[in-house]
Amino acid sequence: MSVLYACNEGWWAHYWCDALLEYKAEKWTTNKVAAQKFGLNWIAEKDATGLSADPNIVHHGHGSGYTMLNLAYLMGASRIVLLGYDCKYAPDYDGRNSKVGSSPRHYFGEYPSALQHWPSFSLKNGVHVEMVELYRSVAKQGAVEIVNCTPDSAIDCFPRCDIEAL
Repeated sequence: MSVLYACNEGWWAHYWCDALLEYKAEKWTTNKVAAQKFGLNWIAEKDATGLSADPNIVHHGHGSGYTMLNLAYLMGASRIVLLGYDCKYAPDYDGRNSKVGSSPRHYFGEYPSALQHWPSFSLKNGVHVEMVELYRSVAKQGAVEIVNCTPDSAIDCFPRCDIEAL
């Protein structure tokens, strides 16, 4: 099963095109406006640690990757492989002043300017410590096997593996 998830209406509006419409994947969001506007599957979200076991709610963790992890679990995944989950920003990132810093904030690079957002959170040596703690809450829960295949990831609570070895 293929699933495409994005939380906000802006992402769907920016990327919506015939190719995305025809893409053979279940399309999900936690945004009711986006769900109605683009005919997407919708699920409610809640700000909480760990993974939700309620099939009607995902824990969002203020990150689409974290939300997708919960969605995969609710869809019955027996093993989840993390790729692109490094939880690192440049040590000189400054969200309050809209400054990316000396390296991209995401494994896949920066968002287009229309989708930029500037979260304010706790960084320690370039590590998004709040997100790492959320992932630790998932590991402690032990609800599903999770393998981290992200090179140089700050997430240290799941077994690691090279993606080529899977």
